[in-house]
Order: sequence, then structure tokens, then C-alpha cells
Amino acid sequence: MAKHPVVLIVGGGAAGIELATRLGKRGDLDVVLVDRDASHFWKPRLHELAAGLLGDGEEAVPFLAHGHAHGYRYVPGALRRVDVDRRVVHLDEVRLAQDGEMILPARELAYDVLVLAIGSRVNDFGTPGVLEHCDMLDSPAQAVSLRRRILALALRTAGDPSRRIRIGIVGAGATGVELAAELHHAFNDMHRYGGLDPASKLDITLMDMAPRVLPAVDPRTAEVARRELERMGVTIRVGVGVKAVDEGAFDLKDGTRVPCDIQVWAAGVVGHDLVAGLGPFPLSKDRRIIVDGTLAAQGVAHVYAMGDCAYVPMPDGGVVPPTAQAAHQQAAYLAETLPNVLRGHPARAFAYRSRGTLVSLGARHATGEVPSAGKGHGVINMRGGFAKLLYVSLQYGHRVTLHGWPRATALWLADALRNTTLPPVKLH
Repeated sequence: MAKHPVVLIVGGGAAGIELATRLGKRGDLDVVLVDRDASHFWKPRLHELAAGLLGDGEEAVPFLAHGHAHGYRYVPGALRRVDVDRRVVHLDEVRLAQDGEMILPARELAYDVLVLAIGSRVNDFGTPGVLEHCDMLDSPAQAVSLRRRILALALRTAGDPSRRIRIGIVGAGATGVELAAELHHAFNDMHRYGGLDPASKLDITLMDMAPRVLPAVDPRTAEVARRELERMGVTIRVGVGVKAVDEGAFDLKDGTRVPCDIQVWAAGVVGHDLVAGLGPFPLSKDRRIIVDGTLAAQGVAHVYAMGDCAYVPMPDGGVVPPTAQAAHQQAAYLAETLPNVLRGHPARAFAYRSRGTLVSLGARHATGEVPSAGKGHGVINMRGGFAKLLYVSLQYGHRVTLHGWPRATALWLADALRNTTLPPVKLH
């Protein structure tokens, strides 16, 4: 029996797992997914995990079981280097987190086509003290750690009117705005279901060097978010950067100091440090792999990149944004393109189409915009319950891609039943 071409996908984020799922269903490819973690978590929901609105593992998709059900193989391990001449990747050894016992040695995996979907990390912009003193939201482990710190602080200060809970968030993009809103919502739920102090105990400061919150969206959409955050009592400091971070405070460039009990950095993205020594890949200034119009790494045969780790120029001179919707479109594109390329057919160019932006503002509200169907480049602004419904539909759309409609519907029903019996916020 003829050997199937090996499509090796490194990274099980939104882009990687969607591509593995789509290609695995074909049956004519040997699809291998590599990730250092054992499960997938949809990154746009990390702020909910941090705020306690999701429990540990509640949205996790185990790679082993999912791969078995959808026709791809999962291999655990962290990428170390790519040998593009031999067409192999080098993986680090895998050890138990508890005691360091080795599970798997360092290995090589061969490929016919390699797809890098290794994501990104929060950009500290070289600001002194960020890595030492700030929480970040790059992974479920970081989100759970932040949640536990917030809950511990809420427990320590409960019933003491003289103790405020001061949380500073740097980055007024979607992640920072959503985290601020969800923390307000979560504290009110902790008061309602756990008897702790309500959100009026919170002093949240949202900071950004941009001139307004949500600088990448239409000003009307951003204004809705600003008003809602201020209604919640969030202090917004925009138009000023952070000079340095100390333990317990942000020092801003205008000379002011923002004291904090918890410090969160959510400002921008940059490629992982390992990318610089990964292989002969051209990199952008923010350490992302530069690709051509077919998502192939420039000057490197048989290697593609997608998702946050890919720097994808657009014909108008812009760059495809590192967002979940871009990752979804790139996964769908490569799922169609790679089998054709392996058969010797030319690849059509990838075309990114913005479907708009939606930002959650708590349990029942959101703000957002979708492209106008008319001439020009206008947008239709939305807010309130309908915008929230569309926001939630994105999550279910991702589930449908991974599991199909029947299982996605069953998961939705399970969520609804669980929410009738358990507190909406995790008090542990």
C-alpha cells in the first residue's frame, strides 16, 4: 500500500487543530499534530478562565481523543529546531511536570509538508519589570494562576471595607477590555453566590499608550466600550505608555504611578523567542515568520506558517491581523490548498476577509462591528444583547469545526444544564 504524504502541523491552537481536523477527515494524508500541551483551549476565552467564569479543563479538547476521532495523530513535545534540508523537526524531551521524570526522549519527526502554527506571546516591548511582576494571558495555565490569585485576594479582603482590590491591566485592546468587564461581572457573582464583596470593591485601571480603548476598531464601537467600562467603575488611562513595572505598581511615562495588588500585561503580540533559532526563516520585526501569498515561508520549500506566528502581507500594504478569525480562515485555506499542492497543482493566493470585530462586555452585553454590504469600507455598529449573541456564536462555530454539529449541540446543552445547577463563577 502506498505511503500517504506526511503533513506535520506544529501547534494545536485555533489554526493548528482546525487544520488537523479538516485534513484528518480526508483519509489520504498522514496528518500529525505536535503540541507541548495535552489539550487545546480556544484562546479568545482565556479572559473568562482568568475571571473564574470557566473551570479548569472545562473547554479543553484532549488531542489524543480528538485526533483518534478525527483521523490525525497527536505527538507530544515542544519544537526545538527545523532541519529544512532533511525535512525533519527536532522535538525536546517530554518530562512530567511534578517530578521531572522523562516520558519521551528528544526525537526527530519527518515530514513532506510542515505547517508551523506555534502562536505568539504577549509583547512586553522591552519594558523593565514586566516579565518579573506581571501576569499574562498566553495559556490556560497562566489564566488559572491569575484566577487563583484574584480569588485569594478576594478572600483575604472580604468584609474589610478599608481594603480595596486594585487591579491594573496594560493593553486596552480586546483582551484587556474583556478582562476588565468580566472581572466586574465575576466579582458580582462571587458576592451573589459566595458571599464575598461585590464589584464595588474593585479598583480596575486600564492603561494603553493608544489614544483610546480598542484602537483597531471603529471609534463608535470603541466609544460604546469606553462608556460601559466607565459605568462599571473602570478607570481608563490612555495616551500614555508604561515606563517601568515594579512589584505593586506601574510607573507611567507621564510621571504618575498606579499602585496595584495584581498586575496584568495584555499589550500586543510578538513571536516566541525560539523562532529566532528555529531555522532559516525570514522574520518580521516582531519575530513572526514572513510568508508569501500562499502562506508558504519565503525562500523555504515545503514549509508553511499560519495563525499568530505568521506575518502575512496583504495586497493593500497591510498585514493580516493575529486574530482568531484570521487563523480560522488560514486553516480553511490550507485544508483546501495543501492536498492540491501535494498533487502538483498550483496554489491560489490566500485572501483574508475581515468579518468584523466583537468584544464582550460582560454576561449579556457586547459591542462590535461588521463590514457594510454597501460601497466603500464602512461598518455597521452593534451593541447590547444581539452583539453578545453573535459573540457567543463564534465560540460555537469553533466547536462545530472541531466536533461537527451533533456533538457541538450536545456540548451546548451540557453547558446549559450545568449552568442551572452550579454557580456561574468558580469559587475554588
